[in-house]
Amino acid sequence: MTQTTASLESLFRLDGEVALVTGAGAGIGRAIALMLAQAGASIVAADRDAETAAQTVSLIEAAGGQGLAVVADVSLAADCNKMIDETIARFGRLDVLVNNAGIYPPFPRLPEVDWDLFDRTLDINVKAVLRCTIEAARRMSSGGRIVNMSSMESIRPSGPSASHYNITKGAVNAMTRAAAVDLASLGIRVNAVLPGFIMTEGTSAIPEAALEQFANRAPSNRVGKPEDIAAATLFLASKASDYVNGHCLLVDGGTTIVGG
Repeated sequence: MTQTTASLESLFRLDGEVALVTGAGAGIGRAIALMLAQAGASIVAADRDAETAAQTVSLIEAAGGQGLAVVADVSLAADCNKMIDETIARFGRLDVLVNNAGIYPPFPRLPEVDWDLFDRTLDINVKAVLRCTIEAARRMSSGGRIVNMSSMESIRPSGPSASHYNITKGAVNAMTRAAAVDLASLGIRVNAVLPGFIMTEGTSAIPEAALEQFANRAPSNRVGKPEDIAAATLFLASKASDYVNGHCLLVDGGTTIVGG
């Protein structure tokens, strides 16, 4: 291996670091947790479901990594604090926070609105991201990184009945840029990943014809995989993105470019 190759690989390593991933029990969150662990980080896998969080940690440990499962509902302030308290208690530090937990409930079209459902979505998709960001920043040393999970739908809505969700993800984009400015003086970078359509457990029941339609919308001619989002998250969590701050990174196969 050449010196240049070794140096390039080291840019993506997280050896000796600790990453907290919310919503890590399945789908994109689990893929992120596994990839950051593969890069050398110790992982705190937080999820509302104790069993799935434990399964993620089991996969990490089976591959030789270190992990801690934490049961938490990020819509609750006490749980956000608990996640970070348990992270520090177990590993003594926090270097990376991935605000992945979120919900995409079925909404009515505007002008109809279910305000209780909208408030619940705001609590998880927006307020929890801000709360976790603030609490993590208080514990991180200089060099910390925060990655927020947004959506391509924050840039261009994919259809009706999703306005409420799109609003929350647009707020995540604005929050990412604002936090990047506010936390820069502490040496903490804040960026966001904007996934396109990604195949997960939650989307596995979609009919084949609909999947083909989603794939055809993207110039890449395929739907996304959780690993696609995990790779983008690793980039933003690593030294490879050291001069990237306040950026909202689309990972949608080019769907928004062509407006599909």
